[in-house]
Amino acid sequence: MTPRSDDTRKDARQELKEALAKAKAKRDKVFEDTYKLREAADEELWKTVGAELDGAYHGARTDAVEVLGVTRDYILKQTKKYS
Repeated sequence: MTPRSDDTRKDARQELKEALAKAKAKRDKVFEDTYKLREAADEELWKTVGAELDGAYHGARTDAVEVLGVTRDYILKQTKKYS
C-alpha cells in the first residue's frame, strides 16, 4: 500500500482531533448538567427531611435513619447544610 501524502495525514489528524474534542466537550456538558440536577435533587430532599423532622415526634430521627439508610449524624449535617 502506498503511504499517504503528508498533507492528507495532517488533514486527517486535524479532523480526528476536532471530532474527539467535540465529543469530549459534549460529554463534559452532560456531566455538568447531571451534576446540577443531582445537587438540586439533594437540596430538595434534605429540605423536605428537615421540614418533616422539625418538631416531629420522639424517635422520628431513628425512623428517618431506617428509611434513608444513613446515620443520624449525616441527616443532621445535610439538613443544616440545606436549611
